[in-house]
Amino acid sequence: MPAASLAALTASTGNRKDTWNTPAEIVDKVVEFFNGPVELDPCSNDRDSPNVPCIRCFTEEDDGLAHQWNANSVFVNHPYSDSKHWIPYARRQFDEGNVQEMILLIKLDISTKWFRSIADRPWIAVSKRLRFGDSKGAAPFQSALIYLGNNPGRFHAVFGDLGPMYISVAP
Repeated sequence: MPAASLAALTASTGNRKDTWNTPAEIVDKVVEFFNGPVELDPCSNDRDSPNVPCIRCFTEEDDGLAHQWNANSVFVNHPYSDSKHWIPYARRQFDEGNVQEMILLIKLDISTKWFRSIADRPWIAVSKRLRFGDSKGAAPFQSALIYLGNNPGRFHAVFGDLGPMYISVAP
């Protein structure tokens, strides 16, 4: 994890970690969207008692970036200090056909190169600051959900109450 990125990300939180459990309201919607546990969570907090119900998972020790994500359904809440690696990797896994459907929970930052790697996909800007894990307050940044798959209508139906959905318009 890049030290400068982590320091910048956590400067206003008082915490010096970058691995936070997904908020329950997001977990519930992920389970609803996929009609049960996701097949793979490559950024799971715990193999035996994962925050996001999953059939298979990679933990921080496994390093999800070191594995191919062969799965029908994937949910990603990655370490935000390393988005420049996680987001393009997730996109490649989808584009190469290793993943059929994927939802990513990200720190919304449209000014970055990594965001441009997924900006053509449907995404929802969460209209409130989310509270991750056991933090005492909300995150100091806006979040978004990105959808990679062939059913953006269902994505909007399940997650649309969290904020506006954006879809790229080709020139």
